[in-house]
Amino acid sequence: MTDKPDRRQVRTKQLLYDALMGLIEEKGVDSVNVTDIANRANLNRGTFYLHYRDVPDMLQQLKDDVFESVKSRFLKLDFQEAMAHADRNEIYPPSVRIFEELARHARFLRAMFGAMGDLSYAIRFRKLMTKQIFEKVDFLPNIENPPVPRDYVIAYMTSANFGMILHWLECGMDKTPEQMTRIMMKIVNYGPLVSFGLREAPPGSMK
Repeated sequence: MTDKPDRRQVRTKQLLYDALMGLIEEKGVDSVNVTDIANRANLNRGTFYLHYRDVPDMLQQLKDDVFESVKSRFLKLDFQEAMAHADRNEIYPPSVRIFEELARHARFLRAMFGAMGDLSYAIRFRKLMTKQIFEKVDFLPNIENPPVPRDYVIAYMTSANFGMILHWLECGMDKTPEQMTRIMMKIVNYGPLVSFGLREAPPGSMK
């Protein structure tokens, strides 16, 4: 019997969440107020205030929860392991877990990253990816006069990978996390020209 209030709270927060998402998708994040959410969820305003101070507080809690859950998956990436898997043409499981986590929060991320969402939230994710790539490639040797400066390569990788994630979410996740991992692996390893089919891939590399 003691778990009933918890289940009720979970259900109430889910109703509030669904209402918020629907309203953001309809009229944008900046136009939603407490009355809108309460009415859409068929709850009174007092119930809303049992869980959140206001709409910005609700949004911030959701944004932080989703960000931290995805970040925890990024922290498990190991570029050396990923490269070894790519050399063997094998799926790298931690990358799959990232796409699975993104899929779990797909509706929220689409709303936040969309035209009526919160640009600063997209920038927050992009900075996370940039930071992780910078930190994870420390094992690479510092090459004097590299063909392209490292920071530009990382900027390209970050923008390209983030763009792929956005496209995947916007397309309704028409590829599985495993398929997305393999697509990303191919593009990172062999570049867009090979991925487009404009250049030949190394033998056995594009299975």
